[in-house]
Amino acid sequence: MYRSVSELDARSRRLRVVDATARQMVQPAGSRIGPRRQQEIQLMLIHSGSMSVRIDDGEPRHVPTGQICLLLPGHTEEIWFDEHAGTRETLVRGRMENATEQMRTWLESLRPTRTLSSALTYLAREAVVTEQTRLTADGALLDALATALLWRFIAEFRNLPAALPKSIEDARLFIHTHVERQITLTDIAQAASVTPAHLVRMFRAHMDTTPIRYLWDRRISLGVELLTSTGLTIGSIADRCGFKTSFHFARKIKETTGLSPTELRTSTSRT
Repeated sequence: MYRSVSELDARSRRLRVVDATARQMVQPAGSRIGPRRQQEIQLMLIHSGSMSVRIDDGEPRHVPTGQICLLLPGHTEEIWFDEHAGTRETLVRGRMENATEQMRTWLESLRPTRTLSSALTYLAREAVVTEQTRLTADGALLDALATALLWRFIAEFRNLPAALPKSIEDARLFIHTHVERQITLTDIAQAASVTPAHLVRMFRAHMDTTPIRYLWDRRISLGVELLTSTGLTIGSIADRCGFKTSFHFARKIKETTGLSPTELRTSTSRT
């Protein structure tokens, strides 16, 4: 069994996900999938509800809210979802390319589930937005995001001791999934199961910022992204990014980029 990606040869590191798709969906309570023969690689992120999956003849594995499940081609699967409520998930799927026998063996050795990190959630969300806005560059960008999601999944297994403390990851995950809401430091701290003061100290120690500054940085980054990659109105973008007014949004964009939202959009389109 291969224990780390560093033990794999250079050819194995060329693994890509191609012909990728990404979408969010809600599986009805008590619904089932399969048994089926898996033809692609799939990454299923569970945001609410839960699912259980049986792979080949193995024991069922429970995947609760806040976890991700990796499904590999060549296996028979049966999936059933929470009986009491709909299960909200993000599904990123595609075809594996450049998968050497060594890499397949390494992937098969991984536990197929792990806790969702903010980075996994962010990459999956970006893949969904890319497909929704058709900003796929003929599929190349979507494939790149799906590939990054897979390698992030692998890397988090490999570097678990170096990962951020769970409370920071929980806080970042909450921020990424509620960026459009009017959330407070208390809300973020509650999601991380620590006091606001303790969370601030941890963010300063590990990330050289504060939770609220991190929230606003994320809102501004998302705003710049939507301004330069979509045709949404400035008001709609401001709302999606958690700004109360278009004026506040425009001021923050100007402070960060030196350009107004309209100027930023125009300069990017000319480029």
